[in-house]
Amino acid sequence: MKHISVGLLAFVVLLVTGTIQAQTPRAHGRTQPPPPRVPRPAPEFIWSGINGKVQRLRDLRGHPVVLIFAERPLQKTFIKQVKQLNRRSKELASRYTLFFVAFTKETGLITHTDIPFVILPDPGTVADEYRVGDFGIAVISQDGNVDYATDRVVPGQRVLDVIVNSYQQQLANRRSQLVPPAAPVPPVAGRHP
Repeated sequence: MKHISVGLLAFVVLLVTGTIQAQTPRAHGRTQPPPPRVPRPAPEFIWSGINGKVQRLRDLRGHPVVLIFAERPLQKTFIKQVKQLNRRSKELASRYTLFFVAFTKETGLITHTDIPFVILPDPGTVADEYRVGDFGIAVISQDGNVDYATDRVVPGQRVLDVIVNSYQQQLANRRSQLVPPAAPVPPVAGRHP
């Protein structure tokens, strides 16, 4: 049974990485435009794709990312966080959310979830970049902004709300509120409605 679970997990991770490559636009022979300016740019992290090619966070522009930090897969707070995410996994998947985990002390198999986590190969460096201790979670928007970060377990609905209401969406909402409503047209003299 464990062999099937490990094989299934490996397949899902390979599938997710391949899907990321297929869904991420590539600039063939051209340099990619600089990322949009955001108030809290997410620190870069890397991992190996299914083809062995090094992938970077910036390659995921256009996809929201959930990054969890934990000491080990059996850490109570990590298990609680995974349960919370499981409650909204379908909604998160429909938004093409990608999930990463950095185990800072001991790596292992993530159980009791259908969420395909990519386990980062250099968790200590990533945790240092994000200034995380024993546990943490960061929600990174499609434009690379850290929209939410905390050292507490977050309800799955809150993660979904942050993804739906990303920095770019908030900015667009603010801009639309700044546009004054159209002034009423004054009545023409001599005409009564």
